Amino acid sequence: MKVIFLDIDGVLNSGAYDRRRNWNELTDIDESRLPLVKQIVDQTGAVIVLSSTWREHWEKDIQKCDVEGAYITYTFAKYGLEIYDKTPFWDISANRIDEVKRWLESAKDVEKFVIIDDYGFGWADLSPRFIKTNPRFGLGLEENHVKKAIELLTEE
Repeated sequence: MKVIFLDIDGVLNSGAYDRRRNWNELTDIDESRLPLVKQIVDQTGAVIVLSSTWREHWEKDIQKCDVEGAYITYTFAKYGLEIYDKTPFWDISANRIDEVKRWLESAKDVEKFVIIDDYGFGWADLSPRFIKTNPRFGLGLEENHVKKAIELLTEE
């Protein structure tokens, strides 16, 4: 199995998006970024694992999601995307690398993975699989990140 560990804030939105979005509605995801995620999924067969703090709102069973979790599921589905799973949540002070490693240890059948996030989080030995987005000066996920993700997920 190939896996995309996906953050939301700073990857599926950006400062530029925040300046134009409707703050009176649940619009945290810049939907123009989702076709880029779809491109990675379609070209690699990878599954999406939420590593974002938003994962606290999301459950596989949509009936167990709160409003924000349902929003994530429905927004992804509009673009033919499905979330496979989420990393475990320990607490707000936990290191994301530890949560990703814990998920990888429990999965056992992961052949390749990428981590797409806007913050370094000290990825250490996972850093070769890490793709950093730039929401401050960019749009979050962009074409160059997609290309890199596809390369990492399909390399021999």
